[in-house]
Amino acid sequence: MWELGPDADAPEWQQVESPFEKALFEVVQTVEGPYAIGDGGTLLGNREDDWEIIFDDGPKTRDNQLRGLAVTSDGERLWFAGSSGAIGCYDVGTQKKFDYSSPEGMTSTWEGMTVAGARGSEKGLVANGSGEILPFTMDGFDVSWGEVHKPGKKGSKVSALAASPDGIGYAVDTSGNAFKTTAEDGWEDIGVVNAQVKFYDIYAGGGGRVYIAAGDGRIYRYDDSYKNWTPIGVTDKTSLRAFDMYEDQMVVLGNNGDIFQRDSEERWERIPSPVTKNLFDLALGKPDVAVGKGGTIIHRPRGEAAEDTTSPDGDQFDDRGEFHDGDGVDADETTDSTTDSTTDSTTDSTTDSTTDSTTTS
Repeated sequence: MWELGPDADAPEWQQVESPFEKALFEVVQTVEGPYAIGDGGTLLGNREDDWEIIFDDGPKTRDNQLRGLAVTSDGERLWFAGSSGAIGCYDVGTQKKFDYSSPEGMTSTWEGMTVAGARGSEKGLVANGSGEILPFTMDGFDVSWGEVHKPGKKGSKVSALAASPDGIGYAVDTSGNAFKTTAEDGWEDIGVVNAQVKFYDIYAGGGGRVYIAAGDGRIYRYDDSYKNWTPIGVTDKTSLRAFDMYEDQMVVLGNNGDIFQRDSEERWERIPSPVTKNLFDLALGKPDVAVGKGGTIIHRPRGEAAEDTTSPDGDQFDDRGEFHDGDGVDADETTDSTTDSTTDSTTDSTTDSTTDSTTTS
């Protein structure tokens, strides 16, 4: 798929200079390079060679902390959400910010979000600390807010949200429950993953396959073909806080700067990290980027920098890298089971026919 340079076999993560000293919570890849959000309503971008602060006062210019970040499938628009009902977007091409805060009078803190589709026609989900999820659809710059739902009518907090390439929304809560959106019923329960373990991150790929990063050092995989969860052992020494995929590679972040990687069906390995501070999120691309505590940013090169913003199959901007489908059950995947956002997608012809449905598709 990608044309890699001669140093691509063993690239090293390196810490880079950051213009920010507070926590950076999430990072995504766009057509203009990687962007990250952090404390105090700050958006950072690496549009050329160095990271810079794009704005530091949130969508409402009130310094609302931002916790959720997502990008449209074309990599052209960022969405972010946070405290006091703050919701906004930023078009990376025109470098303009737009405020959509306090939808329907809701001023609670948004904990996470995901979007599906291209700029101007995207649909999204945003979740608050009470376990409520609000859907929305865009027509250019006009937003239509849907009906608030609690998946499964349960009161647990939503740990993470994701959207698949075919526009289905997924959510996992703090009680170990997982859900997906449907056109008819809003949300469908797809099982209890592990009620005893905290979940940190979720990724939704094609074919109904979903992955969750968990506090017990495992990745949990859901396969729609047999509608069950399979634990994948990564480490027994740390929680898994975030992960991403690129072609046949999966990279996972643990505590204290730990980084784990698996290529295709090879075994997991711990790879050298330049930092010991906690890393909260990563986005694989050109370059790979991870962000975390105290404004920490680390990069890893991935072949030669390219002018093209998509791979030959057009898959670069799914918010979390290209879908990885090379992890069939093998010796790595244990039967031991003990265990928080943002993906995007393209179209939604099969999952949502009304603007007030709870599906992102």
